Amino acid sequence: MAQTERKRDFKVLAEKIAPDNILIMAELLAIKETKTLVKFMGQHAIRAHATLCTDVFCKDMPDYTLSDNYDIVQSVAAFLCEHYGEYLDDFLYVSKCGKNISTKVECYLIVTRMLCEKYRFNKRYISLNRIIEKPEHDTETTEEDYSLVDAVLASLNLTENMNLALEYRMSGMSYPSIAKMLSRATSTVYEYFGKIRAKYTAIYGA
Repeated sequence: MAQTERKRDFKVLAEKIAPDNILIMAELLAIKETKTLVKFMGQHAIRAHATLCTDVFCKDMPDYTLSDNYDIVQSVAAFLCEHYGEYLDDFLYVSKCGKNISTKVECYLIVTRMLCEKYRFNKRYISLNRIIEKPEHDTETTEEDYSLVDAVLASLNLTENMNLALEYRMSGMSYPSIAKMLSRATSTVYEYFGKIRAKYTAIYGA
């Protein structure tokens, strides 16, 4: 019972990172950030938040199977393992846009990136029924198309914020929501996409 109460107590996030609290920290940070992302990502974040909460409170039950979203917790925990003896609010690095990033903020960024990646993967996913119904070469063409998209994005040489803005947009976020995530004005986000289009046009034409 004491362990369960400890899991639900966010005061643990103020403790020094140690082997006995890393998993608890990772679970709480993942739950907290997925809840925050609900207002930006909608149903995708709602489902992730709900399944994470279920995983955390039911994982010790017999025959319970963790969801794929628990991978987020494990990634955050693996990152925290590199910071034994430190605090979540300790300074970690300065981002390319000049922001001071703490260990806690980096954990939130890990959650956000993984949730965006899961969203993009789900959008790309092709069901077994579709594969059976369509000729095999259609699937190969789809895979080639995605490889081409990745190559095009790499060739644009975008800034960190432009890459994040594009990733958030591909995850279904609106421009105002992207602006909040990046702590920028909405007009700045519009400028990012204007520059992205300009870069694309300069390299590949209209």
